[in-house]
Amino acid sequence: MERFSPLSPDEAASGLRARFGAGRRLSADEAAARLRARFGDSVLDVVEQHGHIVVTVTRERYHDLCRFLRDEPEFGCDFADLTSGVDWGQERGFEVVTHLFSTTNHHNIRVKVMLPHDDAVVATVSDLWATCDWHERETAEMFGVRFQGHPQPVKLLLSEPFEGHPLRKDFALMTREAKPWPGAVEGEEDEDE
Repeated sequence: MERFSPLSPDEAASGLRARFGAGRRLSADEAAARLRARFGDSVLDVVEQHGHIVVTVTRERYHDLCRFLRDEPEFGCDFADLTSGVDWGQERGFEVVTHLFSTTNHHNIRVKVMLPHDDAVVATVSDLWATCDWHERETAEMFGVRFQGHPQPVKLLLSEPFEGHPLRKDFALMTREAKPWPGAVEGEEDEDE
């Protein structure tokens, strides 16, 4: 009796691509070669992490690279899963991360762009993927990153009178400012004893 052997994800994706005439999944090296040929030194790094191609690009070429990833058939990134941010502190600044997926080629590409803490501005990609509209609004609200050219840069989660950006490292926790820490500080002795 023949034993059934399940396909690996790569074998299954390869079979689907062959069956439906879809494109080919690119390796990180292939993606790096194509992106560097097109964008040169604006592509700062290309690596593979957890099966995803991760591209770091300058902010000046962020929008162009994202458009290329969407329009170029070898990449075919027709779905934007998320756009978010990371605050690395005053020294390193912010990192805006946009996660893309190709429903044709079945590869994930994460695009990263570094922004200085005192000039956190990058072009919107909401004109390329409608889903980025809300993701960019949330990132702007939570981190204070401004997406230049965004069609509706208004708050999404917090009330209008709210001040500050809660996911920034320099955001003061209001509960600690409004109320002092209860009890004695560790190591202090009570003088009445």
